[in-house]
Amino acid sequence: MANFFAKIIEPPRDIIPKERQMFSNQDLKKLIIPLVIEQVLVMFVGMADTMMVSHAGEAAISGVSLVDMINGVFLYVFNALAAGGTIVVSQYMGSGDMDKAKHSSSQLVMISTLLSFIFFGFIMLGNRPLLSLLFGQIEADVMDAALTYLVITAFSFPFMALHSACTALFRAMGNSKLTMKVSLGMNILNVVGNAIGVFVLQAGVVGVAMASLISRAAAAIVMFVLLLDKNKVIHIRIGQIFTFNKALLKKILHIAIPNGVQSGLFQITRVLLTSIIATFGTAQIAANGVAVSIDNINTIINSAVSMAIPTVIGRCVGANDYKQATYYAKKMLLIAQFSSIILNVSLFLSLPLILNMYALSAEATRYAYILVSIHSLWTILLGTSSGPLPAVLNAAGDVHFTMKVAAAGLIIGRLLCSYIFSITFGWGIIGMWIAMATHWSFNSFFGYYRFKSGKWMDKRIV
Repeated sequence: MANFFAKIIEPPRDIIPKERQMFSNQDLKKLIIPLVIEQVLVMFVGMADTMMVSHAGEAAISGVSLVDMINGVFLYVFNALAAGGTIVVSQYMGSGDMDKAKHSSSQLVMISTLLSFIFFGFIMLGNRPLLSLLFGQIEADVMDAALTYLVITAFSFPFMALHSACTALFRAMGNSKLTMKVSLGMNILNVVGNAIGVFVLQAGVVGVAMASLISRAAAAIVMFVLLLDKNKVIHIRIGQIFTFNKALLKKILHIAIPNGVQSGLFQITRVLLTSIIATFGTAQIAANGVAVSIDNINTIINSAVSMAIPTVIGRCVGANDYKQATYYAKKMLLIAQFSSIILNVSLFLSLPLILNMYALSAEATRYAYILVSIHSLWTILLGTSSGPLPAVLNAAGDVHFTMKVAAAGLIIGRLLCSYIFSITFGWGIIGMWIAMATHWSFNSFFGYYRFKSGKWMDKRIV
């Protein structure tokens, strides 16, 4: 199986002469390495953030964790829009139509901000009914904490949307180093704000929520101001933000809506699977939580490369140069594959030491070891073709195919196989993680044949 799926990332046979290459090796390093660093920093800062929030009390951290699930859905929508904007702008840049690239940037900011205000209004009008619908009869102090956190953080929705859009535009320009610096500053400001709110002001959930609001606002404003600079290759024009360009918005939404559907289905699937996991007993539930936190590490490389791909492949496709698009697709998949092997092997060898850092029972530790091992193995075998490869197809505009495959994979691989393996076969949490590998296999199989067929080359947006 490994050899079968490895064919997709065979070294490019037709080497592009250096003088014709749209992206040098140095360009790729400047794009990918800051994204990797950003992923690592966000992960560790997030861990520190959670630790400090826990000092505000169990009701506070429970309320915050519940609301973060809701806010995460909105963030996925904003990121889906941003991804659509990145691909459209990159394709216009590749085609040489810089006016439309800049106009698309302004339209992305407009539609993202407009949608964020709609979400804000929805939360303001229906916050308590929404929490009651999603989480049922939770304890009164947890409900109060969740309600307070949800209302305050809802004010940050426009800033979340603006930050996502602006970050996407800088990545479209190949400037991921700046987005890394701003992201680092935002997360540090959030941690410092939490420390002040929790330990100094003793403000509990209010202090935590205000820290999130202030840090998001600061990051969004900085990114927006930087994009007003007319000397930048891509910049925002204020006048175009307040206009509707139906043709450009249609192109952005053509990418964003299928991405949003994929994200929405994934979140719904997670909720459904969580209800099943809750029946497996304490040891398996704890092992699953620990394994998920550890496995955030072994997908860092694939995530970073997936974020870099729209910029590179989008420009090649925009230039109608599918020879270079294929060349860079294989090259970036190779980068992800070999980096992922090194990372996952290192993680596997360090696993006994890592698990000793958690206060788990012997049974939970054994389960966690098995789960991480399953995930590491399948990340090495299929992580690249299940993650970065769909990003290649999306960047070319082949979004409806990836949406259909993702939907079928989630239903058949994640949901159906999870029930069969975990409940029918009695494999518990191990069966659920094997089902996840089945989902990846499904995505990899169809993604491989789509790429080799060349049908993705007929889906250019611009």
